[in-house]
Amino acid sequence: MTGIRPTGDWDGSTFAHEGFTFRTDRELIDRVVPFVAEGLSRGEPVLVVAGDRVRTLLADELGADVSRLAAFTAAENWWRGGHDTLRAYDRDLRVLHASVPTWRLVAEPVWLGREDGRKWSRYESVANRCYAELPYYSLCLHDAERLPATVLEAVARTHPLAWAGDAPVATPAYQDPQQFIRSVQPAWGERPRNAAVLSVVNPREARHGVQAWLADAWEARADDAVLAIHELVINALRVSAAAELACWSEADRLVVEVADQGPGLPDETTGYVPPGKTQEGGRGMWLAWGLADDVAVAPGGTGARIRLYFSR
Repeated sequence: MTGIRPTGDWDGSTFAHEGFTFRTDRELIDRVVPFVAEGLSRGEPVLVVAGDRVRTLLADELGADVSRLAAFTAAENWWRGGHDTLRAYDRDLRVLHASVPTWRLVAEPVWLGREDGRKWSRYESVANRCYAELPYYSLCLHDAERLPATVLEAVARTHPLAWAGDAPVATPAYQDPQQFIRSVQPAWGERPRNAAVLSVVNPREARHGVQAWLADAWEARADDAVLAIHELVINALRVSAAAELACWSEADRLVVEVADQGPGLPDETTGYVPPGKTQEGGRGMWLAWGLADDVAVAPGGTGARIRLYFSR
């Protein structure tokens, strides 16, 4: 393994994000073990969060060095849904940033193999923007024998770096976070003719309107829908005299749209970014995105138009 540069030209001052796809145990070991060894030799905290099989392989290869790791944790215990998982991840990153100058992470998001975990790719994408100034290297592991082809395609589009055999290189398929998110959100089409539509000038009207629309079939999601729409209407009324609500059901999902005549969303990724303690904006979108099962933002046009999707 002479000539291997596990982190290439990374100088430890900014975020580096690599998507490593492997098919064999040997490929995994040859990539991860030098990465860990380099970090330990430099005195950097090294954290490993991976599935049981990967941790077993690494424990055998690393031997006594496992005790030198800052963390060696089961990834299976981390999944709490996209928003809650990212919230916990963000909290731990901020703690590290306050205590050490730089660090490196080996992470296997095992939940990408589950249907409810595949939206994690959106959070992986947004991480490139919201963690750009954090000084750590994230080596994300993806088992090509276990994950669907669509997930592996998303890995290439959400990670700026890939492994070239002796050093990381730029990923040709990488996309800007906003572009990636637009490509994977629900397709934006015309409202159905039977959609209920209401113009509101305060959040109270919005709450009452949504509650009136929700029949018994959606009672279980009523609280989530009302709170999410409340937050988006507050945002809309900051930039527009009135907000327009629309509500309908499709394919066993409740859809609620909030539209305004303001300047539009300056950053469509905001709802995927945990708001900082001193951050003034973005909390309403973060809350709404977490309450809904899916979200879509209209491409272009006047003002902002957001659709929230709720499953039964």
